[in-house]
Amino acid sequence: MEMVQNEYENVQPTSRVRNNEKLETMIRETNKSVQSNRKLMWLSLIFLLVIFTVVLVALHFSISAKVMETRQAMNANYSSRLTATNNNIEHMQTSLTALKGRTLLPSVTSGLKSIQKKHEKYQNTLQNNMLTMEAKLTYLQDYLGIISAQVTSGIENFSFFDTLSKSASSIFPSSLPNYYRYYYDGGNYYISDGGNNMYDFGNEIRVGTDSGRSVYVIYNTTYSDPLGNFLMVCKAGHPFVLSMLVLNRDGESRTYNVLESGNLGADGTGNYSWDAGSLLVGSYNIQYVLYQVYGAGNPSIIQIFFTVSSPILGSKGNSSLHYSDHGKNTQSTYNLVYISGNAHNVYFNYILTSTYSSSNSTYVQASTIEQILRRIFQNFSV
Repeated sequence: MEMVQNEYENVQPTSRVRNNEKLETMIRETNKSVQSNRKLMWLSLIFLLVIFTVVLVALHFSISAKVMETRQAMNANYSSRLTATNNNIEHMQTSLTALKGRTLLPSVTSGLKSIQKKHEKYQNTLQNNMLTMEAKLTYLQDYLGIISAQVTSGIENFSFFDTLSKSASSIFPSSLPNYYRYYYDGGNYYISDGGNNMYDFGNEIRVGTDSGRSVYVIYNTTYSDPLGNFLMVCKAGHPFVLSMLVLNRDGESRTYNVLESGNLGADGTGNYSWDAGSLLVGSYNIQYVLYQVYGAGNPSIIQIFFTVSSPILGSKGNSSLHYSDHGKNTQSTYNLVYISGNAHNVYFNYILTSTYSSSNSTYVQASTIEQILRRIFQNFSV
């Protein structure tokens, strides 16, 4: 009995060693399989991303080519119709010259005038149709350009915008009396009403430079200027924040524009005002333009346009902030604000905020907005 027990004890360790070796071999093979599958998954993901990018870029160029072809066809059709009409008028004028001195001259003259009026009306209709089609084609190209830019390029550094957006969403609600959180109830590039008749289709924004065509801003996207002059990012939050990084890589003097347009719920009632100023918060040099619509019984419109430059941001060169009030009423807005100069690494920003109470929306002092900007940039870190 003791001999059998000793033999069993001698065999048992050997069996355990073999089992451990088999287990380790299985673990190694499993790890190799997992690593192989992980590599295959990443390669598949990269391949799909490349295919998606290529297809989207190809779609962009295909639609652009179709737009150009349509425009050329419309121009050719318009030119041929206009030429035919002009030929008819020349023929009538020749016939009129041949009939001079005859009794039929007055009736022929009257007929010619009637034809000329119809020609002018027809020509104006054609021109209006051409302008409408041009506007639609331009918007389509701009929209495709924005989509393409989202895939091929983006904001190089979001730290400034992230800090600005987070600080604004924290400080504005606590600093503005009767702060109003409007609604994003429109499309992806405008506010339809905003609640309590704040807008009748508003906060439609375009950005651009004097050396390139302006483009519509699609909410919650980034945009890269094809010429490399600026980068833009915006967020439809509370408040709405847009930031444009002026790169100006070639150092040339040019203007950078932010254009806000729309119809107001005030419908011509209440008041509007413009204010401008500057302040220095630490090393941050801030220039601002403030636009307000208030006192109409609706939520107020408070638009803050401002530039930020600092050695911390690598800002160089000179710039100045300007505005142009094309509306001059409380019916609609067409607010063009722009910076000029040869500045580099300067941030051009736009914030939309609002106040509202059951009694009325009142004017917000420029000093209040300055205090809010000071709070934002006192501990600003990028």
